[in-house]
Amino acid sequence: MYRQILVDPNQRDLQQIVGRTCAEAPVKTYKLSSVTYEVVFASFLATRTLKALADEEIADFPDVADVISNDIYMDDVLSGESTLEGAKKLQTKISQLLLRGGFELHKWVYNSPEERFICTFLCV
Repeated sequence: MYRQILVDPNQRDLQQIVGRTCAEAPVKTYKLSSVTYEVVFASFLATRTLKALADEEIADFPDVADVISNDIYMDDVLSGESTLEGAKKLQTKISQLLLRGGFELHKWVYNSPEERFICTFLCV
């Protein structure tokens, strides 16, 4: 997911790496254009990007936008419904909203102890 989030061109100076191909080659500076996974702020940017997407799509997906805004940790959406049918509908709507931002829902896990369903949507 992180590589799908582009950094504003005005902010790319803040994400620079240096390198060279061999000891004799000159050092080159590269500006990264997408979020880098292991940097401190990566999880914040992932969460903030999904929240911005939810805010943009609230008119078409009011209930799902609320789920993405409130039930998210990094790139995981943890939410639930009282029935399996409701959980499947929620999964479909979340998938549709995420696709509008260029993200694809990859995994869906659910647990059904009798009547309660706990659904975890991973949008890595």
